[in-house]
Amino acid sequence: MRSVIWCCFFGVLLLQITGASQDAVRVAQKSEVQKPEDFLFEVQPREIAAGGIAVLRWSIKGATEITIEEAPESSAGNRELHKLGTFQGSSGTLEVKPKENTTYVISCVGSTSYACASLTVRVRVKPR
Repeated sequence: MRSVIWCCFFGVLLLQITGASQDAVRVAQKSEVQKPEDFLFEVQPREIAAGGIAVLRWSIKGATEITIEEAPESSAGNRELHKLGTFQGSSGTLEVKPKENTTYVISCVGSTSYACASLTVRVRVKPR
C-alpha cells in the first residue's frame, strides 16, 4: 500500500511541477504494462461553472480496489490530498462538486499490479 500512496503523491507533485494538462497522467505501474484500453480515468465535463457537477469515471482492468482522493487548489496554489472514498471492483462513477480547481487522484490495487493517475477539473468563477 505504501507504493500506491507514494505513487499518488508523486503524481500530484509531478502534475504541479510540470503543469501537465493531460486528461490523465499515468505515473507508475508494477508488473506487466497495461494497454491504454485497460486503464481509463476521465471526467466529464473537464470544466464547470461554480456550483456545477462533474462525473469521474474509471475502468481499470484487473483492479480489485480503487481509492479516489481530491486536492483542491488553495489561494496560495498549494494542494493537499483528501480521501473521497475507496471502492471495490474495477469500474465505477462518482459525482463531484468542486468549489475551486481540483485535481483528482485515482490509485488502484489489483492481483498483479497497481496504477495511479490524476486529472483536474477547472471551475469557472463568475466575475465580480
